[in-house]
Amino acid sequence: MAKIELLAPAGNEESLVAAVEAGCDAVYLGLSSFNARSRAKNFHIEQVPSLLEYCHAKGVKVFITLNTLIKNNELTDLVKLLYKLVEAGPDAIIVQDFALFYLLQKLNYKHIHFSTQAGIHNSLGVKFAHDKGAERAILARELTLTEIEAASQVGETEIFIHGALCYSMSGACLFSSYLGGMSANRGKCKQPCRRAFNLTKKKKSHIFSLKDFELIDYLPQLVKAGVKSFKIEGRMKRADYVSQVVSAYRMALDDYSQVDQAKELLSNDYGRSKTQYFLGGDVSQSITQEPFAGIFLGYAKLRGNRLFFQTPLICQLGDKIKLYYGEEDSDTFTITKLVEDGLVEISEKLANNEKVAVYKVSSVDIKLPKITLTSSYLPNISNKDVRELLVRDNFIPKKMNKKNMYIRLKAIDDIANLPKLAYNTKFLIGLDTYGNKVDRLVKNVIWELPVFVPESDLEKTKSYLDKLNKMGYYDFAISHISQMYLLPAKVNILANENIYTMNDLAIKQVKEWGISSYILPLENDIPNLNHYSNKDGILPILFTPALFTSRMPVKQAFIKDNKNSYQIVRKGKLTYTYSLDKVCIFSFLKKLKDYNNFFLDLSTPNISPDEYSQIFEYFKKEENIPNTKKFNFKKGLW
Repeated sequence: MAKIELLAPAGNEESLVAAVEAGCDAVYLGLSSFNARSRAKNFHIEQVPSLLEYCHAKGVKVFITLNTLIKNNELTDLVKLLYKLVEAGPDAIIVQDFALFYLLQKLNYKHIHFSTQAGIHNSLGVKFAHDKGAERAILARELTLTEIEAASQVGETEIFIHGALCYSMSGACLFSSYLGGMSANRGKCKQPCRRAFNLTKKKKSHIFSLKDFELIDYLPQLVKAGVKSFKIEGRMKRADYVSQVVSAYRMALDDYSQVDQAKELLSNDYGRSKTQYFLGGDVSQSITQEPFAGIFLGYAKLRGNRLFFQTPLICQLGDKIKLYYGEEDSDTFTITKLVEDGLVEISEKLANNEKVAVYKVSSVDIKLPKITLTSSYLPNISNKDVRELLVRDNFIPKKMNKKNMYIRLKAIDDIANLPKLAYNTKFLIGLDTYGNKVDRLVKNVIWELPVFVPESDLEKTKSYLDKLNKMGYYDFAISHISQMYLLPAKVNILANENIYTMNDLAIKQVKEWGISSYILPLENDIPNLNHYSNKDGILPILFTPALFTSRMPVKQAFIKDNKNSYQIVRKGKLTYTYSLDKVCIFSFLKKLKDYNNFFLDLSTPNISPDEYSQIFEYFKKEENIPNTKKFNFKKGLW
């Protein structure tokens, strides 16, 4: 089998050693800030030279993950961190936010990998990434083998081959953020997809909880497809998991005739049941009603620090077990004493509990050499150089006397249902909702591309956009930065809220790429909005966020949790999960008085044309619509 990079996770020092000893070609790891696994132990910037020395001596590359979204007030700290990191010289830096891409190029650092959080899902995305200077594109996980092959023909790609899956497309999950400001895009995910939701008053189901990825059966096909790096998920996983999984894939990649032995190793990886997802055919079988990771030992009773349960599986002193109390609450403990008749003692006392589920999540079997990562001095960047890197020369405040309104509608015909507005108004109409019925030029319409355009639709989409342009349409909105490549020449390009412009430098970068206007992200907060140097962004003030955006179909139409009700809608190629409550921040306009470009999304299922007049009456009065929510604009985004 051709030489392919085997890329392993390292959430802490022990996992790093486990990955290297098991035979990985590269490791990826996070620092104490700006990474999408903030709950992992992670590493300090001063340890990077030491861990690079250790890994390089073993022939292993080191990739650093800086794959979160950045707020404006974090840019100075980001520059200081990047300066030290570039000086340390890791083999690659993995990014999502365009500010990082901008800064790394200014620092003449060339080894940039676009994170799976960037949502690259077709050959167009890979081409864009490489054209702009990225070495590698890490592909979305919800792709078929044919799509992976097409994407891998135009540039270097990396794919996930093993580990946990998110129901939502990476970078497009707002559910955790919606439930309390803990943004998945900023490394704070609370994993709402693992929860059970109410289908009826009496029935619950884990309708979004996916099995774990396992592609060991597809390694030959993926090598043939041209993928350059196989990635194992698991920066939150323990060293024994990392060792076991890396060893299995190392065995299979070195000699595929040993795949059965490798699969035997994977059979006890402490994960969930397995799926091949979109490579395996029927994706409806990818959902599991057992969302907990680990090996199920049984149900137990607690008495103080004693745990009573019967299991045919062997436990040892030092094994880690996880106790689940209901849907969300859990604790992890070390077994400190074993007694006959199923009595286990743990290291801490707990309140009495009649019944808990017990999972073994780690074993003491693994024996690893000890290493010491020392701290090294890394030079600081001068304040003058920080200011130069953060110069925002294209952010000159513009005086706007007239308010501009951007309204997303379900279809062109809905324009007639709007009241007369005293604003410059443009209408966003989705290509996937109106199809090929357009045969006339309609004033002030912006045609909007969907967030996901599969490989098979690229040529058809480009042809249709050309047709619209020939009809006289010159305004288009894109949902992924690479979709610029689908548009005709000399058109106006609006980047919608799916293209994250959370800070001044991300805005600077997309403008340099050719964006003429942009809708600010839906997950944002008031301090960050007021911190933008220029207020020419289009401010979302009424919308219903898609909490999950997924390629996975779900049959259920309505679900509930303890506080909210949700609707699941299939549109085009994707499944969207919406709250039934709208988000409205009309009352905050007094705090955001420098903004004059506003965005209202009237296309979601919970808004009908009958409400249009009432909505704009509230807008004129700068009063929130009753029974709406404020999302992160009240308590903040974390």
